[in-house]
Amino acid sequence: MLQSLQIWPLLEGYRGRPKMAVDRLVEILIRFSYLCADSPEITELDVNPLLVTPDDVIALDARIVLDQKSRQEQVPPYSHLAIRPYPVEFTREAQLKNGKQVLLRPIKPEDEPKWHKMLEACSRESLWFRFRYIFKETTHEMATRFCFIDYDRELAIVAEIEEEGERKLIGVGRLVAGPDHDDAQYAVLVADDWQNQGLGSLLTDFCLEIASAWHVDRVWAETTTHNPRMISIFKNRGFNFGDADGDKMLANKSFDSA
Repeated sequence: MLQSLQIWPLLEGYRGRPKMAVDRLVEILIRFSYLCADSPEITELDVNPLLVTPDDVIALDARIVLDQKSRQEQVPPYSHLAIRPYPVEFTREAQLKNGKQVLLRPIKPEDEPKWHKMLEACSRESLWFRFRYIFKETTHEMATRFCFIDYDRELAIVAEIEEEGERKLIGVGRLVAGPDHDDAQYAVLVADDWQNQGLGSLLTDFCLEIASAWHVDRVWAETTTHNPRMISIFKNRGFNFGDADGDKMLANKSFDSA
């Protein structure tokens, strides 16, 4: 963005003039964006002039207009923004049964290469249980659907570990809220080499916590009669099961609206 400005040559240093504190300017702009994202009561913010020197960036004058009504009302976080920021609050460390440390965090668009590798490490059976169809390979178009998401109504929690100096994904739990945010669909996938280590339970518990924080009334999931691991996980967490339609089973869990 800065490089598109006509004054960019002056910031970079021009005709013997020293380079300005561009890194500091970038930091200031990012902090301004955080301020606006975290403060829905701000309706106007004007900094004029903003002085950039070789050593620092200084606001010589500033004006902020607040909406008093917004200050008094409780509004959902980031509801005033068109695009919800990355939900860093849904990040935690956990431990598998084998003692391996795993990071649970929301998926990012830049996780696409890791997402492809995770699915490549899954058996046909695991892919069938998760997607209900078999595919020969993943594509960028497919990854776009699962890695580039709207955090306001969808959240995918990935399990990330480090092996031999490389970060990789070994599982993912996904919540997709309905249009009115009153219910959410849940699905989970664990790479074959990491099954039976409690990862499916960790992802499910974390996603149920998030669903409760979203204040949805119900979480539902689809599984099969041939998937005893998921049936056990759902039963242990109070899910109810409908009648099986062929090998397909629907499980749902209601939350206390209070």
